[in-house]
Amino acid sequence: MQMNQGPALSQLKDIHLPPAISDFPIAFGWWILLILVMVLITTLLYLFVKQRQKTAVKRMALALLDQHYTEYKAQKNDGLFLQQCNQILKRYCLNHYPHAVSLSGPNWANFLICYSQKTKFSDDVINAISVGLYQKSCSYKADDLYQACRSWLKNNKPFIIESEQGATL
Repeated sequence: MQMNQGPALSQLKDIHLPPAISDFPIAFGWWILLILVMVLITTLLYLFVKQRQKTAVKRMALALLDQHYTEYKAQKNDGLFLQQCNQILKRYCLNHYPHAVSLSGPNWANFLICYSQKTKFSDDVINAISVGLYQKSCSYKADDLYQACRSWLKNNKPFIIESEQGATL
């Protein structure tokens, strides 16, 4: 029962597949998403660089404080360590609080207390910072001074104080 299908089959054309779908050019929505991702990455990179620049002085001051503390532990020179800590704080303030660089004595200690609400200064440290710099010898705990200076550098935030005349410090 085989039929002769020769002439009808020979007239049929082969199956032609459509061309493959290409990934390019991509759809309009994908271009928008790509641009948004690039803008987001650029913005985050810009903010990261700005933040690093902003905290560069703080990071250098902390590194210098750590270095002087290591030297103090080796040499046990209380007067020199007190001077170095004070110098680091003043150098930091030169960038962020230029009006505070000229302060000394109790005014300097009050400034440090007011501009960092998280840092707790012990009485010995306050005495050393305000009066001990100007004495031949001063007794204080170097570990407390180091921790207070480190905490102040990490946590200081501008805190505006108004005096009785209405001027701000």
